[in-house]
Amino acid sequence: MVSGTADIIDDLIREVAPEGVFPYSELIQDARGKNFHGIAVSSVPEKKTYILFIGGYPEGAVLADSRGELYGNKAIYFIHGGDRFTLYPVNPGIVERIVFSCRIYDKSHFTDHYTFGIPEVGKKADGVGRAVITLKKDGERIAGVPIRIRKDGQIVANDITDKTGQASFRLLFGKYEVIIVRQENNIDVFEFSFIPELQEHPLDLELP
Repeated sequence: MVSGTADIIDDLIREVAPEGVFPYSELIQDARGKNFHGIAVSSVPEKKTYILFIGGYPEGAVLADSRGELYGNKAIYFIHGGDRFTLYPVNPGIVERIVFSCRIYDKSHFTDHYTFGIPEVGKKADGVGRAVITLKKDGERIAGVPIRIRKDGQIVANDITDKTGQASFRLLFGKYEVIIVRQENNIDVFEFSFIPELQEHPLDLELP
């Protein structure tokens, strides 16, 4: 199932003692805190994900499944918050050579997107509303598709469409990009302006 860069990484870490297992939600902060050099690996049936760290920062990524491999930003779009990663320390020079073929250029995915831009509890939430997006393909609503909201290069919210094809986000009013990650490894980007009049009124997005 696994081939190419993933095979190289597996051979590299085969005899390496792991430093621990972390959920993705804690992985980035822990790696940064210990100035980690090495590779984090998540393995689930039919899929393996690798994140390569240099000096505590994620610099490369590989996703491998039965269809082949994805590299860099295309790989990290398919990471889920519940994924668990095992850390393997590796010489930074070796990691850098692997990163050359799978570098992450847009690191906004690694921001704390669940809280960015949301007022603190107890403070007046001026200019904040609930945006609802309905995702369609050929006129039919699509369930189970990850949607990410980006503003000024930062991922500020994410959700997965429910059985009605809808996802909702608590956002400040303003201009955003909607990033749609589809199963066939396609990524679509739409721009929209979230204004008070759009609260609770679904924004219909038709995928090409």
